[in-house]
Amino acid sequence: MEVYLEVTYVINGLMILLTFELLCFLLNQQMTKRELLKYVLTYNISILFLYIDFFDGFLLLYDLLLTLFYFRKLTYIYYPLFLFVYVSLLSFLEFMLPSSTIFQSVLLVEGFDFVSMLIVGVLVLAIFYFYIAFCHQQLKKDEMVDVSFFNKHCLGFIDNGNKVFYKGYPVIFISQYLLESYEKIDSITIETANQVELVDIMMMNEIEINHQVLHHVYVGVMSSSEYDCILNSQLLGGLL
Repeated sequence: MEVYLEVTYVINGLMILLTFELLCFLLNQQMTKRELLKYVLTYNISILFLYIDFFDGFLLLYDLLLTLFYFRKLTYIYYPLFLFVYVSLLSFLEFMLPSSTIFQSVLLVEGFDFVSMLIVGVLVLAIFYFYIAFCHQQLKKDEMVDVSFFNKHCLGFIDNGNKVFYKGYPVIFISQYLLESYEKIDSITIETANQVELVDIMMMNEIEINHQVLHHVYVGVMSSSEYDCILNSQLLGGLL
């Protein structure tokens, strides 16, 4: 049977896009359009493995290396979830498209079935709709959680725009007036909405966020007092 490579590439690209959108639901965080496009383009290179067949499971190794590159210390959360969602979608689409088959974790489309394609299209549109609604809700929601450290209590703002990492770990920002004295271990440059700022980095041995105790957390010392604490949305893998 003839394999429609163009359709195969598009469908697998949609599967990867849907996979990351469903990951946003599971991890309670949003991704930008640029991030989603980057993931679709790089993870979907798997279509080339139809011609480069090194060994069984090579695609799984490739996905693991990509996940390590993008998510670093959070790979242990993202990689298993990515595989679970991707394989679930893969199996569902193979069931819905009788003219398709799975080879090297790639869905090969060998023909067209209008009814099946219509059902898949409705599924894709439904996930798109709920993802857009989810992102809209996240943008409107200014979520504040309880934060405790050094016998002090304050409110922390979960900032979905905070993408700052230090040595692969998400950085929490705390206002300097709450820290008083601290031991600086490094300085990094960050870009805020208004300026580029040099901030000190310290190590906090223990901090409690939303009743979850975290150990050995990197903290950026803020000069601004607009917020007591700005949290990274990827703390605990985005499960705050």
